[in-house]
Amino acid sequence: MDTFFLLLNNLIPLYVIILIGYLASKFFEVDPKTLGSLSIYIILPIVAFGFMADLELKLSYIILPIVVYLLSVIVSMTILNAGRKIYGDSRANLVAMCASMGNMGYFGLPVVFLLFEEQVIGIYMLMILGGNVFESTVAYYIAARGNFDVRTSLIKLARFPSLYAIAAGLIINVLNVELPTVFYTYWSYFKGAYVLIGMMLIGAAMAQMKHFELGPRFIAFSFVGKIIMWPLLALGCIAIDNAYLQLFDEQVHHMLMILALVPQAANIVAFAAQLGLHPEKAATTVLIGTLLALFYIPAAIWLLGM
Repeated sequence: MDTFFLLLNNLIPLYVIILIGYLASKFFEVDPKTLGSLSIYIILPIVAFGFMADLELKLSYIILPIVVYLLSVIVSMTILNAGRKIYGDSRANLVAMCASMGNMGYFGLPVVFLLFEEQVIGIYMLMILGGNVFESTVAYYIAARGNFDVRTSLIKLARFPSLYAIAAGLIINVLNVELPTVFYTYWSYFKGAYVLIGMMLIGAAMAQMKHFELGPRFIAFSFVGKIIMWPLLALGCIAIDNAYLQLFDEQVHHMLMILALVPQAANIVAFAAQLGLHPEKAATTVLIGTLLALFYIPAAIWLLGM
């Protein structure tokens, strides 16, 4: 039970940052669309590049981002197809994003820092890469496809800078190019900014909302994917590894479960604001998921005995 309250206390500062974002937008006219653009087009590419360039390419660990990417695709495509039958409009695209995109970095990293030793944090960073690639490809395409035709959506995807940052980082890694120390000094600042701006974005988007778009069916549908389907798929992967593959230890399994349990990604709000995809509904869903996570993540970690 001590773990539950320890996690609870360490997650509360993230909610303070959300409040700061709300106040900044409400009283100082900080624009969530600007924050979203800053996060997506400037900070995320630099953070993704650094992760790729600094990655220790062990064969077994290479599987981890692939697993995260594939699980994200499975959840998004399943919910998207079901959403099209239920809604028949761009809400299906948004609910697919809300079900599949997790707040792996902004929310998940502080939890992992608390529970694991520093030398193994890189494994979780590697998992996040799978989520970053998913956000940069399938998720962004789903978001764009909600309001644009296939050709326009692909053009917007081709202009998404994180794609090229990931590719550049991988090339640097494979060629064994050593980046200067000053890069990593400033990269650490960008990682911190990524968390701060991502959580502030939720609050800033809340402040701009003229009304809450609760949509109980929409929220429940997105939670089926994010809080039920995602963790069940992760548990299935862990069971397969334990029974047949035996590639990873318990620490890696626990990290995968934390990644599966994180609430909806703040970048959903950024994508929705950038592309005009029901931004108020997106912000409401992310807010509710983030508030619930304050309690269900510590409870789940305690129940799983992490």
